[in-house]
Amino acid sequence: MIRPFCVDIAGWCLLLVLLATPLMADDSLYAGQGPLDPGTPDTDAALLQALDEVLVRLTGEVDAPLREQLGLDLREARSLVQSQQRVRVPLVDEQGEIDLALRLQVEFNASALDERLADAALPRLGRERPDLLLWIAIEDDQGVRLSDLELLNTVFSEQARRLGLDVLQPLGDAFDLAEVSANDVRGGFLGAGDSALQRYQADIPLMLDLRQIQPGVWAARWFWRIDGRDRSLNLRADSPAALVSDGMEAVLGSLADRYAVTPDSLGPRRQLVVVAPINDESQYAEVLSHLEELSMVDSVRVLAARERSIDFELILRSGGLDDALSLGGLLEVQSTLQDGRLALTFTQ
Repeated sequence: MIRPFCVDIAGWCLLLVLLATPLMADDSLYAGQGPLDPGTPDTDAALLQALDEVLVRLTGEVDAPLREQLGLDLREARSLVQSQQRVRVPLVDEQGEIDLALRLQVEFNASALDERLADAALPRLGRERPDLLLWIAIEDDQGVRLSDLELLNTVFSEQARRLGLDVLQPLGDAFDLAEVSANDVRGGFLGAGDSALQRYQADIPLMLDLRQIQPGVWAARWFWRIDGRDRSLNLRADSPAALVSDGMEAVLGSLADRYAVTPDSLGPRRQLVVVAPINDESQYAEVLSHLEELSMVDSVRVLAARERSIDFELILRSGGLDDALSLGGLLEVQSTLQDGRLALTFTQ
């Protein structure tokens, strides 16, 4: 059960969640959703919108006509479908109430879609994505309202799913409140949450300062930091939901600028890695599975085993291996050896 935790500081309410769990759903990156009218459902239009959603999630390009760029008309889009089903999902309606909406959920063929993106030389975000640690401050004409958290969580969960983002919210315990205040969020003081990043094993701090300027007018200031560089965005809209959607799209765009990779024009390339120490068969199986699942890895082969170290050969379809290993959370690059091998060890 998720419950709100609010602290009123000079009229500000810092909204925290008691369970630090990701807001992103477990849906595949290649499963999108398109809206359906219960009375006259247009499944073709919903299928195309589901594909648009997946393409945005994979590239970070929100406004680009990606389907047209890839030559994916309805017939081509249908050829990429692996499965589809009708689902009902909780959404916030125009009156600010939570309602269930009918969607067509479509899972597309990952390898075929990746090949389309590669043929078009479009940079792609892999499965390895940074965890975002989100702090929210809110103020409106009614002061602190506990129901806001439920509505915001619904909005954030939907946008995290739509954009393929992993969003964590702090526990809101004494440790958090001693480090980050509502005024820190209001001012975008991202450094206040450095200790929290380590505590929650998150990668990027994200702050949202949300205020009602007048009835029907909301303002938001977003703050986030990637590789030590602070970024911000000021927005106005008629609802908090629109501010969340636009802000998270901007964050996704920043992540794509930093982490998206283009397939190598020279084709697959070979990278050798050595992992040590590997103490038992369980660790070996964990390492092998992890390497095989990295987004840029086509194949993995064991070349040698000595004492507690194992040499692997990776065939890569693109760059970004160091970033993927860093974000994957299991293995850490210690050094590049003189023969070009990457020396990896388990993260602590």
